Amino acid sequence: MKLSRLLVGLIALLWVVVFFATLLVVVNNTRNYLHRSMESHAQDTATSLGLSITQGKSYNDAVTIELMTSAIFDRGYYSEILVKKFSGEPIFKKRVEKSVEGVPGWFMNAFSLPTPRMDATVMDGWRKAAIVEVESHPGHAYKELWEIAKSSFWLLLIVAVISLAVVAFVLRRALRPLGDMERQALDISRRKFTLLDKLPWARELHRISQALNDMCRAVERMLGEQTALTEKMRQKAYVDGVTGLMNRNDFSEKLNHLIATPEIFGAGALALVRINGFAKYNEKNGRAAGDALLQKTAQLLGKIADDHERALLARMDGPEFALMAPDVEAPGLAPLGEAIIKALAEIEEFPHTETSVMAHAGLAHYEHSDGASFGKLMQAANQALAVAHGRGQPGWHAPQAVAGADAAAAAVSAQVNAVFKGGNAGIAEQFVSVQYQPVRGCQNDIGWGYRAEALVRVAGTDGAIIPAGLFIPVAKRLGLLGALDRLVVAQVMKHIAANGPVNGGAAAVNLSPESINEAGFIDWLCAQLRQQPNAARHIIFEVSESSIINKIESVKTALHRLRECGAHCSIDRFGQSTASVGFLRSIEVDYIKIDGSYTRGIIESSDRQFFVQALVGIAHGLGIQVVTEYIETEAEFNAVKGLMVDGAQGYFVGKPQ
Repeated sequence: MKLSRLLVGLIALLWVVVFFATLLVVVNNTRNYLHRSMESHAQDTATSLGLSITQGKSYNDAVTIELMTSAIFDRGYYSEILVKKFSGEPIFKKRVEKSVEGVPGWFMNAFSLPTPRMDATVMDGWRKAAIVEVESHPGHAYKELWEIAKSSFWLLLIVAVISLAVVAFVLRRALRPLGDMERQALDISRRKFTLLDKLPWARELHRISQALNDMCRAVERMLGEQTALTEKMRQKAYVDGVTGLMNRNDFSEKLNHLIATPEIFGAGALALVRINGFAKYNEKNGRAAGDALLQKTAQLLGKIADDHERALLARMDGPEFALMAPDVEAPGLAPLGEAIIKALAEIEEFPHTETSVMAHAGLAHYEHSDGASFGKLMQAANQALAVAHGRGQPGWHAPQAVAGADAAAAAVSAQVNAVFKGGNAGIAEQFVSVQYQPVRGCQNDIGWGYRAEALVRVAGTDGAIIPAGLFIPVAKRLGLLGALDRLVVAQVMKHIAANGPVNGGAAAVNLSPESINEAGFIDWLCAQLRQQPNAARHIIFEVSESSIINKIESVKTALHRLRECGAHCSIDRFGQSTASVGFLRSIEVDYIKIDGSYTRGIIESSDRQFFVQALVGIAHGLGIQVVTEYIETEAEFNAVKGLMVDGAQGYFVGKPQ
């Protein structure tokens, strides 16, 4: 209940008590006054009639007494007048019934007026000759008491209503800023630092509002400075200063991580691009022109990278660039090479000489195998680049694929296509299952809520598990990623309904970029969550960082809707792109999962340790918890625990099951 309503309610209750207490006091005091008036009235009449009879010596004359009594009785408010001898024998008596008109019976019962009966003695010298008894009639008193009660009731009611209205108005005006302060406090918890423009006039509230505004500015400044420092250090360690692309160090770490995780990277193409004649161009035109040439090259290659989801683009050394395009099969090398040379035709110098500016590209295809490594892949691309450069003309080269590898890839492709071209919505559901990999709290495992990640498993027709890096591109090409996400969500919710929360807490479900940006999918998902609220609060929906960066507004809307339905939200593979960490302030999430390229080998890398620790500080300042993945050893677990990471996932914590 709002404070203003509570105060108005309490004051109204007190006014009701005061109202009825005051009315009761007024009516009781008036009743006592009227009772004394009736006593005085009866006593005065008895005394006056007694003196009249005494002075007239008519205490033995019944006719005279009757005339005198009737004269008094007819002009006053009496119930009875009795004149009797001192011995008790009546001389004359006149009485009227005590009927009262215009006064409710319940009122007379509630506020009864005792009828006073007063007397006076008639003297004959020193002898008591007779007694006069007078009883006042209560009708007039009841009427007057009723009228006073009514007028007092309406007067007090009008005063109470007016005063309550004034009090309510003043309280609402005085306490209205509390609502603004409440919204400001909630905005702070949601990473929105709004300031109160109008400060309240009440001194205490005015000071509190000023303190809240100062706190907002301080927290925003602190987070801004921390974010800026982290971004500066990240740029220095992982971003090329001229082109804004990732540098060689970052590219090698990320590509090494991808090669080590075949479940997300099964195949792809690596292109090494070198700008011939750059040194002469730089010497002839100056460093600024040379930097502009590198920036133009980065811009042209960036357009090609945008056509490939999860692509990595980096400046390696000098005029050399590297482009890693996941999910590209061997036949796709030629189109990729053609696209690179065609795009870089803009920077060519004519006529072509040994020192003129032109582009050469060497391409190598990657297919996951036991012997695959970063060094072998780079060696193959460098050899192809040397061949392209030796031709002396702009162009590309790729080594011929091994026939056996092509046959093996074709066999796997046939298996994947068989799964994704049958069954409901194009998916053979019997080949799709879900496994759960545990997530462990680093600081306090007992109160840790993020307990598992749901991993989709697709088996081929021969029963062998197909890596995600192979079936995801097929599902995307066939437009079935949304259907696959629906199938996984349904299986997870069914599991929670049947067996309770996974590992006693929430389970994360990854949503593809196609699903999170599709309004129809979000409508369906919200409907499912509302139908099963118990399951909703035990699900965490994860969206990759690249999905958010590309369409941040639509993703923000989708995540907001999911959180309104009771689910939690997380950013997966955080730090994979070169985007600034500052975007965290504008999006509502409960967790972020740092990309595995920062946790592999974290013990030996001070740069990675600094980035993780700084990111944890920023996230905690925004009320976000941090999870690391690919924690394979106890030493790595203790390392991230020392960096104040909240949760860890990897084979050290537990394998998918």
